[in-house]
Amino acid sequence: MQVFGERIRGNFSKFWTGCRTQFKCYETDDQIKWHVVQTTFKAKIEVEIACNKADMIWINYEAPNGTKKHNKLWNCGNGFGSVKLYLKESKGWKLLDEVYAEHVGCEYGEYDRP
Repeated sequence: MQVFGERIRGNFSKFWTGCRTQFKCYETDDQIKWHVVQTTFKAKIEVEIACNKADMIWINYEAPNGTKKHNKLWNCGNGFGSVKLYLKESKGWKLLDEVYAEHVGCEYGEYDRP
C-alpha cells in the first residue's frame, strides 16, 4: 500500500518496521466477529469483520489420516465490516481512509481440547 508516495508494509517478518498484530475473534448467538489491528512505526490498519451464522456453513472436517481435530468449524464468503487506515503523527493516529467491505471470506474454528 502506498500513502503519500511512501510504501507502508505490515509484514511481521520485517521486524525493523515494528509490525505488531492484535487479533480477537469471538462468537455471539447469531454472528462470528473478528477484530484485527496491525501497527507499524508509521501506520495502523484496523479491520472489523462479522459473518451471520445463518449465512455460514458448518463444516464437519476429517483429516486425510482419519483424525478429527475439531468439531466447530464455520466458513463463509459473506463477511462484512470495515477497514480503517491510520497514519502516525506526533499527536497520535490520523484516520486516512475507511472502507466498507462486503463478501469477505471468513473461517473460524477451535481445536478440541483434550
